[in-house]
Amino acid sequence: MLRALGFRRRDGFTLTEIIVAMAIISILAAIALPNWSTLLPNYALNGAARQVQSELHKLKSRAVAENANFRLVFSGTSYSIEKFSGGSYTATGDSKTLPEGITLAGTSDTPVGFTSRGTSIDSSEKTVKLCNIKNSGKNIAISDTGRIRIDNASC
Repeated sequence: MLRALGFRRRDGFTLTEIIVAMAIISILAAIALPNWSTLLPNYALNGAARQVQSELHKLKSRAVAENANFRLVFSGTSYSIEKFSGGSYTATGDSKTLPEGITLAGTSDTPVGFTSRGTSIDSSEKTVKLCNIKNSGKNIAISDTGRIRIDNASC
């Protein structure tokens, strides 16, 4: 019936419609990409802080389970796990690196760890400060009772 009235059936899109759609997509991409690149350092910082916090929680559980003192030793952009046995700390072989662009700040290279009771090996609160390339930071604080928390910080 449509053919009788002079209309024909259209399959697909015209070249003009495709060009307009591509122009809209490219304008949206041009707006979104610069904002995305400014968010990446903060995402890396949050991920690194959660990574260290998770590692500390696992370390605390391991110290209680194995009835031994464990600590996390930071060096540069990596950290390793050490176990107290025979009167000194020895490396367990577990070593991990922080995400790219994340560094330790200040005196964050001091070891932090837990006793066999799940409390901190230090009698005062210890803090590990992580910084990104935009000078934003996160403090991972370990209280003397073994509580681990993440706070915002400036670098």
